[in-house]
Amino acid sequence: MIIEAKLKYALKEMLRTMPLEKINVTALCEKCGCHRQTFYYHYQDIYDLVAAICLNEDLSAVENAEDVQGVLTAFIQYIKENFSFLRAAYNSAAKDLIDDFIFGKINAVLVALWIKESKTNGLKKEGVRNAARRFSHFIADEFGNCFKDQKLTPERFGTKMVRFSQRSIDCVLPAIFELSKAEETK
Repeated sequence: MIIEAKLKYALKEMLRTMPLEKINVTALCEKCGCHRQTFYYHYQDIYDLVAAICLNEDLSAVENAEDVQGVLTAFIQYIKENFSFLRAAYNSAAKDLIDDFIFGKINAVLVALWIKESKTNGLKKEGVRNAARRFSHFIADEFGNCFKDQKLTPERFGTKMVRFSQRSIDCVLPAIFELSKAEETK
């Protein structure tokens, strides 16, 4: 295993039992058997490592989903599998990194999906981008609200977010499409 992978794995493991602010480079390096200089060769600080984890996560199930529900279901599953890491990072100084990660991934996938299909009520590219941005913010905000609840388990998170995402698709998404369509006609 290469050192970057070891550091990422070690950080995720450490976040299962302690908050991000309590993890230092020395302890992280001891856990994966490398020197501090090796860490600093690859990353500037712990938050740089968190960003690298977010940038390099395998989200092929999200990217290969064929509809909005599939995108959200795959993303919920990813979050359940990485719940302790994401919640700990969200509830630390890395909150903005996690917010940007969740929003950015959902937004990019929805834009690509909706531009590819014709189920966007005739929206042009800019309207599709606006609709994806609005819906992605709406969903990402709810993920963040879940991360704030320290009693929430990954299983309860999954159940809650599946219901929320389905209701959002049924109720909120049509209104967002209508708003984007109205903006295009102005």
